[in-house]
Amino acid sequence: MNKILFAFYTFLFSVFTLQVAAMDWDADNIPMVHLQDAKRYVCDPDGIMSPAMRDSTDSYLGRLEKEAGIQTVFVIVSHVKNGDAFRVAEDIGNKYGVGDRKTRRGLVVVVAVDDKKYFIAPGNGLEGDLTDVDCDDIAQACIVRNMRAGDVDEAMLSTAKAVYNKFKTGKTGIEGVSDDGPHDVVIVILFLVVFFWIVWAKINHDDDNHRGGNNGHGRDRFGGVPFIFWGNPGGTGGSGFSGGGSFGGGSFGGGGSGGGW
Repeated sequence: MNKILFAFYTFLFSVFTLQVAAMDWDADNIPMVHLQDAKRYVCDPDGIMSPAMRDSTDSYLGRLEKEAGIQTVFVIVSHVKNGDAFRVAEDIGNKYGVGDRKTRRGLVVVVAVDDKKYFIAPGNGLEGDLTDVDCDDIAQACIVRNMRAGDVDEAMLSTAKAVYNKFKTGKTGIEGVSDDGPHDVVIVILFLVVFFWIVWAKINHDDDNHRGGNNGHGRDRFGGVPFIFWGNPGGTGGSGFSGGGSFGGGSFGGGGSGGGW
């Protein structure tokens, strides 16, 4: 009886393994996560990336859309149909219309881990700013280098950083983008603004005390700090929930760079 059960379970496991191995992803079956959640851009149906690194990649791609008007789809899977990352990237871009219909500034990146193939496909309106050479530079520095080292998470995250960096600094690579987001110059400026503002508030607060109090004018409960600095304490703030997003109707015509590692 035990031998029969063992043989039966072995058969089921073999069938399941063959089904999983046979799953080749393409534009028709890769779930477009952005359509369910506007804050998500990384399609990872095989669960290859760690959740934390996937979220970080989504964050950079969200900033890229907000700050540069570039809509992206990043795909990380085990296999793609026929091992053709280029075809899958182009089909996704055209089927879903990644990017705005007017500007056509869309971007699709496909990485197939077991196939050892990738493709970076800019939309028709993005090819002038993200050239084939730029795409190849980013791919070699981010995807190829990290995939050879077996670091899938860093391959995807560094690619998102590199594209973001390209449209913030005009250079490829990730050396100009910090993990925290704003550039050092911006941080310094914000620090100086806050510092001098605090000094100004302190001086005015001391003057009010010398005059016997502020009588409730021009101040609030935060020790003399104007209300605008603190924002709206009574507001609801971010809830962490995001509704589904949408694609704008962009198109793709064959530009970009791809290969293997």
